[in-house]
Amino acid sequence: MIQGFDYPLLLEPIPVPRPWGGTRVCRLYNRPCAQTDLREPIGEWWDVSTWPSDPGNPEITTVNKILNGPLSGMPLDQVAEVPVVVKLLDSNEKLSVQVHPVSEEVHKDEMWYILHADPGAYLFCGFADGVDPKEFCELIRAENPNEDEVLSKLQCHGNLKPGAYFNVPTGTVHAVGPGLVAFEISERTQVTYRLFDYNRGRTLHLDEGCAAVLAKRPELPNLESCIDIRGADEIQTIAAFPTFCVQRVLGREIAIECARGMHLVTATAGDCRITGPTSLWHLFLPRASTVLLPGTQHGYTLTTEGEVLISSLRT
Repeated sequence: MIQGFDYPLLLEPIPVPRPWGGTRVCRLYNRPCAQTDLREPIGEWWDVSTWPSDPGNPEITTVNKILNGPLSGMPLDQVAEVPVVVKLLDSNEKLSVQVHPVSEEVHKDEMWYILHADPGAYLFCGFADGVDPKEFCELIRAENPNEDEVLSKLQCHGNLKPGAYFNVPTGTVHAVGPGLVAFEISERTQVTYRLFDYNRGRTLHLDEGCAAVLAKRPELPNLESCIDIRGADEIQTIAAFPTFCVQRVLGREIAIECARGMHLVTATAGDCRITGPTSLWHLFLPRASTVLLPGTQHGYTLTTEGEVLISSLRT
């Protein structure tokens, strides 16, 4: 039974090990890495999730616990049906070339927002101009395909800086490079097909992945913002998908007059303070953290270091 909630929920981040993971989140954002008992570096921090477990390691539970207020200690999935998963990616090595499924039942749109980038950091998103998806699939099906040839088929984005963002519609071939910390928001379904892994010997999903590459994306209406914002210096919609809509909001005193549905606030430029109608709405949100908020007619205020992301969610 879903209980529901009526105040902002701070959630306990879940560290998930990955062989390509790094230490930047620990160093830059004061996360409690020393308290984690993990043999591999932490590649993902699951910050908002009701997805039950890590697909790569089902023993790791990926449902966040609530940290504040009357619901403190409860698993998030007992309180809300959250249609997205929010993570911080921390890449010390290059990730595999991947794609998400494309069907009416299973799909995973996502967006990345770069929080930190080492000099020369890069990623791949989509095909390079003129690349035939069928020829790409033939290439990756070959025995030990050449890395340079595979990557030449993808659109490379180099010299990345904080504030860069990338939309990754389901079915888009993509790969994150080393040296990045990125906010990632995606649809709740956590299904990924590995197409190329630099011949490192891990399992590939070529049949399912190539089917996704060649499939036509379902035509569904994109979600519009459910937030009425006042006092911002600038509001920019940086992602609009059927399940979520992300706005980059600039300003130091931002008034949310009304929120017609469940939504997220992510502190990107620095720490953020939330003040609202009751003491339960008075919160401190550290940089690179995300809070889950209910719909409200009462309004609240964000005091920021100049920027936040506000994500409306389909409910």
